[in-house]
Formats: sequence, C-alpha cells, structure tokens
Amino acid sequence: MTRRKNIRPVAVCAGVFLLMFLMFGLGSVPCEAQTVLSLEDCLALAEARHPDMAASAASVASSRGRLASAVAGDRLDLSGSASAARSGPDHESTSYSAGVTASIKLYDANRSKYSVDASRSTLAAAGEDALETLAAVRANVKTAYLSLLLAYETERQREESVRAFDQHLDQAKGFFDAGAKPWYDVTKAEVDLGNAQLSRAEASSAVRDARASLANAMGIDQTEDFDIERAGLDILTLAPRVLDSAETLALENRPDYKSSALRMEAGRSTLKAESRANSPTVSLTGGYNGAADDSFDFERGWNTGLKMSVPILDGGASKARADIARAQVDSLAASHEKLRQDILLAVSRARNGIEKAREGIRISRLTVINAEENLKLAEGRYETGVGDALEVTDAIVSYTDAQLAANKARHDLQTAIISLEKAVGLDFGYGGENDGGKK
Repeated sequence: MTRRKNIRPVAVCAGVFLLMFLMFGLGSVPCEAQTVLSLEDCLALAEARHPDMAASAASVASSRGRLASAVAGDRLDLSGSASAARSGPDHESTSYSAGVTASIKLYDANRSKYSVDASRSTLAAAGEDALETLAAVRANVKTAYLSLLLAYETERQREESVRAFDQHLDQAKGFFDAGAKPWYDVTKAEVDLGNAQLSRAEASSAVRDARASLANAMGIDQTEDFDIERAGLDILTLAPRVLDSAETLALENRPDYKSSALRMEAGRSTLKAESRANSPTVSLTGGYNGAADDSFDFERGWNTGLKMSVPILDGGASKARADIARAQVDSLAASHEKLRQDILLAVSRARNGIEKAREGIRISRLTVINAEENLKLAEGRYETGVGDALEVTDAIVSYTDAQLAANKARHDLQTAIISLEKAVGLDFGYGGENDGGKK
C-alpha cells in the first residue's frame, strides 16, 4: 500500500511534464505557411501545369514530326545489304555478297514540294492552336480568380450583415428590458440574425467552391493548399483604343483565325499535290556491290542510272483523292468565314457587356449611398423609439444587397473585359479600371 501511494504523485508529475511538453514543445514547431498567389502567379502556374498546355505542346510536336517526314521524301535514300549462303548437296559451297544502293528524286511535278508546304502550314496552324489554348487557359484562370475575389467580398459583406443584426438584437433586448419595445422585436431580431448567419455560411461554402474552381482552372490538384491576394475586384485594365478598333484587332490577332487561314493554305497545297498524282516521277539511282565464294575473292561492280515511273491506271483513286482535297478546301473556307462572323459577334457582345457593366457600376454606387443613408435613418428612428424593428431589418437587408450588387457590377465589368480580351486575342494587362466610366 505504501509503495502505491508513493508512485501516484510521481505519475501525476510525469503527466504534467508530458502535457507541458506537448503544449509548449510541439507548439513551438513552425507550421508551413499557406501559399498566397497573385493573379500573375496563378497564370504562370496554369501555363506550367494545365493538361491542355501539355496536349497542345504534344500536338505541335506531332505536326513537326509530320513536316520532317514530308521533307525526308526529297532527300537522298541510302541503304546497304549483306548476305551469306551455303549450297551444294552437303553445303560445301559458300557464297557472299554485299552492296550499297542509293536513290534521289529528281522530278515529281512538285508533288513533294506541295506536300511539304502543306505540312509546314499545318505546323504553323498547330502553333496558333497552342496560342489559342494558352489564351483560353488564361481567360479561365482570370475568370475563376475574379469569382473567388467576388466570393470573398460576398463573405465579408455577409459577415458585416451578421454583426449588424447582432447589434440590432442587443438593442432590441435592451429596449425590451427597459419596457420600451415588445418581445416581438427581440424574437424578430433573433430570426433576422439566424437568417444572416445562414447567408454567411452559404457565402463561406461559395468561397470553397470558387477556390476549387480556380484550382481546376490552373490544372492543379484540389488538395493543394493555397489562397489568393485580396487585391479587390478591379485588377484588369482596358485601353480606350481597344474599343475603337476591336474588330480590326480581333481579325489581326486571334490565334484561331490565323490557324484557320493556315489550314486553308495547307488544304490548297494538299490539293495541288493530289492533282499531280498521275505525273511522272524521275529518280537518279546508283549502287556498288560485290560477291565472292569460299576464296573471298570479291568481284566488285557499280551501276548508275535514271528511273522514270509513269502512273497509267489506278482505278480513279488519284482523282478521288483530288476531289476529297478540293471538298476539304471548300469546307475550310466556309469554316473560316463562319469563324470571322463569330469573332465579330463576340467582339460586339463583349463591347456591349462592358458598356452595360459600366452603367451598372454607376447605378450601384448611387444605390449603396441611398441604402446607407436609409440604414442610418432607420437605426436613428429605432434608437429614439420612433421606428420599428421591421424598418431596421429592411434597411440592413437593403444595404447589404446594395453592396453585393455593387461588387457584382464590378465583377461583371472585369469579366466583360476578359471576354473582350479573348474576342480580340490580346492581353490587356493589370492595374485596375476603378472609375467605372468611359476611358
């Protein structure tokens, strides 16, 4: 019994020391800081890690390989051979031979040249497609980044709304305790606070969704921990010359429009090559060879000459290929014109979106000022006992909605600028269009 009584204080002391070690020892271990990304950081990350960027690079590499294969058709073709054979009833005789042959195409009515031209245009088109992919990735990142900024602003406004309703609840309780207001004001304030807290929770959920969307736009794993700079919603700029010459800029700079034109050039070159399928081909050939028996006494010789091949009958296959190529050229031309019309429509819609968003910003600012004044009046009336709880509730809700609408209008302007960026094929840069007016 005595030994057990002596052990218990020791165990208690050991437990206290262990708890202190866990609290202060482990607490002093520094935690890895969360990565905070700017818009430029997000764009760079997307360019490095988005799967679409890897796919477009692979497409360019594939087109480059096709061009190399087409170019090889006009180069010297050199091959070597060697053999050994035994003959006779008992395989007593052995013979050896070795040789080198070479050939190079001299004339094919420029079929190879046009095939190379087609492959070269296709490679250039693949490069423009890669730029179009880059533009799409960047636009998606910017849009997702702005959506996350808007979600943060909405969460902040909802938090302010919760504080306002919490203060109103304290006021209602104070007036009820003093006998100046009925219990209804308290219960209504509690309900209003609960609704505000629910809206705050929904806003927090929207923040998580927006962060996941940004991660997806950057092409990174959803489990990666990051945050963004809270730089406000006005991060993109717009030069006045862009709106004045947007259509011209679009047709000059859109990568997909350039790619469409290059693919038309490739189609025309392919048509020229297929139209010459029945033309003769002339090649220069030559060789050097030797043969020997068991004595290894090689007999050597060489040869050279011209070889001409003339297609006579192929069952109409070459004509069919030419017809297919001609139809593809017509289809590419129609697609090019359709793309031109779509680009002009996208420019028009983006310009209208900018003008609409600017007007929305102007109106929303007036609405915020009005709602703020009404809120002050409602709170003052309630404090003096003239106003009622419903008036305060409506004023708080109206003020919150006005602030949210103002943030949405600024967000709409930024997304409209992104749409115009994509429509004209340019990056406008960063710095903020804060005035909401025409520049």
